[in-house]
Amino acid sequence: MSQVIPRLLSLLCLPGLLLVNPVAAAGREVLAIGAAPPEPMEMHLKIHREGQTEIPLRIYGKANEPLKYAIRVQPEHGKLSDPRATEREVSVVVYDPPKDLSITSDKFYYTVQGSLGVSGAVLVAITIVDDPPKLAIADALDFGKIRAGGTASRVLEISNKGGMIAIGKVVVDPPWRVEGKPDYHLAADEVAVFKIVFEPKDGREYEGVARYTTDPEHSTTLRGIATAAIAADPAQWVLQSTPGETERSGIFELYNQLDEPRTLKLTTNGQLKIPAEITLAAHGKASVMVEAAPTNPQAWEAEIQLNGKDFSIGVPVRVPALGPVIRLSTPAISFGRLATGKDAESSFELENIGGTLGTVYWEISPPFHATQTATPLRPGEKKSFPLKIDTKTTGHYRTWVHFTSGVQNFDLPVQAEVAAEQRPGHAPAGAAPAPAPTPADPGKTPDSPAAVAAPASDLHSVIPADWYEPNYPPDVQVHSITATTAVIEWPASLSKASNFRAEMIQFSVGRDHLMHAAWLYDNQDPIERRGDNYALILQALIPNQPYTVRIVPVDANGRPGERLFAVSFSTPSKPRATAKLPSISYLQGLLGILAALLCWHLWLWWRGRGTLRA
Repeated sequence: MSQVIPRLLSLLCLPGLLLVNPVAAAGREVLAIGAAPPEPMEMHLKIHREGQTEIPLRIYGKANEPLKYAIRVQPEHGKLSDPRATEREVSVVVYDPPKDLSITSDKFYYTVQGSLGVSGAVLVAITIVDDPPKLAIADALDFGKIRAGGTASRVLEISNKGGMIAIGKVVVDPPWRVEGKPDYHLAADEVAVFKIVFEPKDGREYEGVARYTTDPEHSTTLRGIATAAIAADPAQWVLQSTPGETERSGIFELYNQLDEPRTLKLTTNGQLKIPAEITLAAHGKASVMVEAAPTNPQAWEAEIQLNGKDFSIGVPVRVPALGPVIRLSTPAISFGRLATGKDAESSFELENIGGTLGTVYWEISPPFHATQTATPLRPGEKKSFPLKIDTKTTGHYRTWVHFTSGVQNFDLPVQAEVAAEQRPGHAPAGAAPAPAPTPADPGKTPDSPAAVAAPASDLHSVIPADWYEPNYPPDVQVHSITATTAVIEWPASLSKASNFRAEMIQFSVGRDHLMHAAWLYDNQDPIERRGDNYALILQALIPNQPYTVRIVPVDANGRPGERLFAVSFSTPSKPRATAKLPSISYLQGLLGILAALLCWHLWLWWRGRGTLRA
């Protein structure tokens, strides 16, 4: 209460004081109780880096008097002008952004002064926005006309006319390429220069584009024309394969479109067989034989490089996958001699040496039967399968297992003899007596091939039809047959070929009652021309053996064709030295012995008489 009374007295006395000193009151502005300076606006702005930006400085509401603005804290990175009044209550400053593109924000503080005093400092936050790069690029590049296998180059310039940094890569497709690094890093007003190389492989018109990762909507058209010095027909070489065979090959043409001859060196990978060099006359052509190695049955692609003295051309080659190629590893099956009621089993083996899956089917007539009649074979897979015989009925059985796989058809000869089981010392009723054993030849071992001979007529039924023909072509002769030699002669008119190859298969039945086959593919016996005929002179044959020989024509590249004909014959036994002596009867031998004894006694008598005389 003591404090309230003095304050009330002071307020009551204030008008009196003003009236007492009116001059002092007129020369001094009286501040209203609770009045404050104007409040400046806090701002958050986005400005572009390019150029300078005016920033207006304002207050909240109205002051109704001129205001003075001041920069209390300068920007950290950019530059700021002094405030300039544009209206009674508004001023502007000019902000100049920094050039460093890594700086993307800035700030400063300002105050405002009015009749009521100076305000506190407020923040102006600045976000610096960069414009996208403005690339200046040529719309097209023309490389003109060049020879296929050669090269041409053009310069490509890229400039950034403003905005943020352009970071990207120049992308072109063959037959164009960027020499050196394709990357660019361009700030405003910077330029990058690239060398674009045009290197066509074959002759034709080309059109492509150069693309830029910074500006995907913009591209440069690339144009060029290539004239082929050497043209390949067709443009891509595709090898061909025969179903069931492992050979993939082709013959293709090369054309010289120059006014002068050219010698080309041919190179490729090791899986293709090609000539090392080829020469083409001016505006001439040549054939190229291409063969694929059978070691890789899968599909694959390669390129043959044609290298001239002033150009290089690549010819693409496509090698298709081999289809299933089924091979039979077993040449023949012989069960030998079997007793009735005792079933037997043998086996054969199939292999797929092709490049794709194949399915094999087979069939055989009774009394033989197979427990399985089909199988799939993957590439490189080999399987063995059983073959059985029913021995209820006696007889000689000869037939074939017939195989089918796609277009492949082939046979496996099979034979067996089923006989009633014979007890020791007894022979079946009506059976012919067994022949007396032939005395062993002291000059032969029990395993000598001549000791296992069999007549050819007993083997024809098990020789595959691919080898044996019962009727020879007209005028084909087999003559001059001895125990070790023979001559096969045929007319030259049977074939246009001048080179031939003799292939031989030799069958025999051994002491084990099994059939044996000797395959002789590389026969080196001479083939000579005899007038209008050709003659194969077979040498070093085995006595008392059957032979089947087929003649195959061979082309200039050493490739065999279809067989011309096949013949079969047997060599006679080798004559013994005693066979040349005249045969004598028993009586003649006895008389000879008596004559020899008489001569001996006469000689003794003559000798004794001479002794008595002496």
